[in-house]
Amino acid sequence: MALLEPSMNQTHTPYPSNMPGSLASTSEAVARIMWRWNYKEGLGLGARGQGIIAPVQPAVPRRRRPRAGIGYRKKWYKNGQQDMTPQVVQEEWLLRLKDLSRAMDFEEECCEKTLALLRDMMKRGDASKETAEVLAAIVKSQKVFQRKNKRKPGRWKATLPSSATLYIVEEVIMPRVVAGAREWEPSWDPDCHHWLRPWIPLIGHLPESLYDTVESKIVSHVHDHVSPWKEYLDPINLTPVQWDRFARRHVLPRLAFLVRELRITPPKQIDPSFQTAMLWAPLVSARDMASILEEKRFFEKWESAMRHWLQSAARPTLEEAVAWCAGWKKLFTPELLKDERVLTRLDAGVAMVDLGMQDLRI
Repeated sequence: MALLEPSMNQTHTPYPSNMPGSLASTSEAVARIMWRWNYKEGLGLGARGQGIIAPVQPAVPRRRRPRAGIGYRKKWYKNGQQDMTPQVVQEEWLLRLKDLSRAMDFEEECCEKTLALLRDMMKRGDASKETAEVLAAIVKSQKVFQRKNKRKPGRWKATLPSSATLYIVEEVIMPRVVAGAREWEPSWDPDCHHWLRPWIPLIGHLPESLYDTVESKIVSHVHDHVSPWKEYLDPINLTPVQWDRFARRHVLPRLAFLVRELRITPPKQIDPSFQTAMLWAPLVSARDMASILEEKRFFEKWESAMRHWLQSAARPTLEEAVAWCAGWKKLFTPELLKDERVLTRLDAGVAMVDLGMQDLRI
């Protein structure tokens, strides 16, 4: 390069052109500017030459092909398509953690309320040995809540002696639950916060003897008053006998009525019955809900309304018809969208739109 020749008044030994910091690797214009500012080859920039002269090298972890440069990010693919499983798994874990946190909060609340009741009993003159022993057991069990990393739902109850649990349930909690069930008004306390929910970690579910009392009070109420009972009526991880009984008597008939009386009026849906049905749908199994949709001929009504719309004078565009189908699909619960019967009928509706846009027989 001309600028590195003696014409630039170079009197020192030329710096090797293949070494870091050499001006031979840059353009003539840049090299002239660097010489003008007294740059010395082989040194870094800065007042004391503290800048780096070697280029940044990419870090290549072991067991990875040496093709990863700066900004490289590994992508997960399956059969040529991006795999969305990590995001789904993350959402499932977040929901699971939320449920676990909620269950553990209920346990701690139950412990605090039980402790308060026992202390109140002793203040009122209960000097029995049983009450004192149970109080000591509850105080000792509080250590479970200090071990945040090792807590699991059910561990607090498991630390209590069986005799203490039996005494608390039969002598302390049950008299209050029985009195609370008789006086309870769903519209005042829909989630049973004052007489049942705090004790679920210990008693597990509503006692069978109180089922008729509760059923008579919630049978005619709205969704927000009924939905908590799916958790309260049955023991966790056991056959939901009480809830199944209630759902078959009251929830399934209500769902069948809503679907049977539904009027579908594209392009604008005026009748809100289906939205109401989907609000209640999680209270029953997806299989039962799908059976209701078939038995009450929901999909036949849905397809008939769409067929009439596609053949009417106010015929929609392809975008309008596809958006209408997509809007209906969004109304279905995630559990129903996993049912093959439901997906098949919804896909058939989209196929009908395609045929209608081609002026074929539908």
